[in-house]
Amino acid sequence: MADMTIAELARHVEMTPRNIRAYQSRGLLEAPQIRGRVAYYSGMHTARLMLIASLQREGFTLAAIKRLVESPETYSAIVSDRRRRFRDGSTDMSPMVPVSEDRIRELFPMAPDDLTETGLVWRDDEGELISATVIVGVGRTLLSLGLPAQVVAALQLSAVSSGRDLGDTLRAHLAAAAAGGTDLAKVAVQLAAAAFEIGFLEAANQRETTEGQSPALDTA
Repeated sequence: MADMTIAELARHVEMTPRNIRAYQSRGLLEAPQIRGRVAYYSGMHTARLMLIASLQREGFTLAAIKRLVESPETYSAIVSDRRRRFRDGSTDMSPMVPVSEDRIRELFPMAPDDLTETGLVWRDDEGELISATVIVGVGRTLLSLGLPAQVVAALQLSAVSSGRDLGDTLRAHLAAAAAGGTDLAKVAVQLAAAAFEIGFLEAANQRETTEGQSPALDTA
């Protein structure tokens, strides 16, 4: 399921192969990988098709959707909105998408034998690797901004690791408060979002104030 033919992808997203080809011809969907004479699609394609369908249900035309997804800033805002909806349970998209084990191992040559140990992927009831739709969506945003795939993968892994550390801290220090009715998951999301925003802003500001002064920083 991680590497799907167009027929398998169509069944997964409940569309027709003709629809998928039409989206691709309009520039809404990236080209699949061609191996031999067969085209294979990934979880990235699944996430994009689900997003297209979700936006269509909200009344957006395909032309409008194309403008939205072609702008990194707008696409990032859409992903953020879907991430919020996943948290509050109001999303109309599947929370999980299939992923390619070969692709993960290509990006993480030193990945453990059990890829689920990375925290980026899980296995469904059928044993197929899956990942969170929002992880795939954020990855797509970063790729659209020009970051190399290996860098995006490293950032995702770092975020998951930081999230785990935060979860451990919350369980250790807020367990008593959670027993009183606090939604620990929502607290974790809010705290993580604030922490990452602070960290990213500090890093961005540091780069702006030092850019051009030290060549070493430009190659980091």
